[in-house]
Amino acid sequence: MSRAESAVGVDACPYGWFTTALSEGSIETELYEDFSEVQSDFQEARVFVDIPIGLPTRSRRRCDIEAHDLLGCRGNSVFFPPSKSAATIDDYDEANAKHREEMGHGLSQQAHAISDKINEVQAVVSEAYDGPIYESHPELCFYALNGQPIAYSKSSKRGLTFRRQLLEQKRSGIDDEYEQVLDDTLRKEVRRDDILDSMVLAIAAQSEELQSVPEDPGPEVPRIYYPTTPALADRSWSKL
Repeated sequence: MSRAESAVGVDACPYGWFTTALSEGSIETELYEDFSEVQSDFQEARVFVDIPIGLPTRSRRRCDIEAHDLLGCRGNSVFFPPSKSAATIDDYDEANAKHREEMGHGLSQQAHAISDKINEVQAVVSEAYDGPIYESHPELCFYALNGQPIAYSKSSKRGLTFRRQLLEQKRSGIDDEYEQVLDDTLRKEVRRDDILDSMVLAIAAQSEELQSVPEDPGPEVPRIYYPTTPALADRSWSKL
């Protein structure tokens, strides 16, 4: 896969969606209310989004299980999405009952809370897994850039600082943009971690070499993309 000339990272946020767009010599960020607007503005770009594409019907998605295992100490950042039917139900108790009926286990409040976002992306992407809009995961991308899972939570001061430094190492000037976003927006619109996640997704989307979990998915199998880096050439140690 060739290096993307224009790459976009998209993360859900309280306002709607936060995007970071990277091209040669340019870093641009923006807030959007609707995902359809994101798709319309970036039709020629490679887009990485932190939202499930393709929902389960009977059992957990293999990509989520493998991502959870691969991330070790950060595995709890991967949560399992609602079943396809449960994602269409607004009431949590009803959605949980439908999910349990189909999947054999309960639905987390966190997973239910993003059902509307999942449906927004689904309306645009359907179940096209191989672009131009790709499912990704911020912590998998940080893992790839760092060479191992980051031990510190992004909600901690140490974890936040480490991730900011890592992003700046990979793309000069992106930390200045991070600070500018903090000045220009309210935290009730976009949180600090939403900004970081969007930025790492954009850097990942610009990568020339990508890999996925599962490693060799069939055409109908959901997959999560993240960068291939020299630090991950030997992955024999990576399942902590």
